[in-house]
Amino acid sequence: MGLRDWFKSGSSDKKTEDAEASAREEETRQKEAFAELQDTKTDEALSLFDEEETPQQEEVLVAAPYDAGDASLEDLLAEEDESFTHVDEVDVVDVASLDDPYLKASIEGDVPEAVVFDEDENSPSV
Repeated sequence: MGLRDWFKSGSSDKKTEDAEASAREEETRQKEAFAELQDTKTDEALSLFDEEETPQQEEVLVAAPYDAGDASLEDLLAEEDESFTHVDEVDVVDVASLDDPYLKASIEGDVPEAVVFDEDENSPSV
């Protein structure tokens, strides 16, 4: 048994050494790829500082038709623009002249009459 174990142990040591070497190489490749990615991102970030800033457009101020401190009552009550506050309102003078919506109503999903079952129906099974 000792001789057989010695042969097996020699081949497994080579396999573990190969696996460790390939793991080290993979780790080295990953570190290099990460360093390259970091350099790329750093260059991109630094290039943002080199760009010229676009000037902001100045806001165009529109003068009010009156100054609130100097406004008179006529200025405030003048209706230059159309007001849409009361456009959809309806004035009802006589409520009796309106149609009753319940006169034409129909019952849906419910039976308006009492239901009578025939005597041939099955009795309760309890």
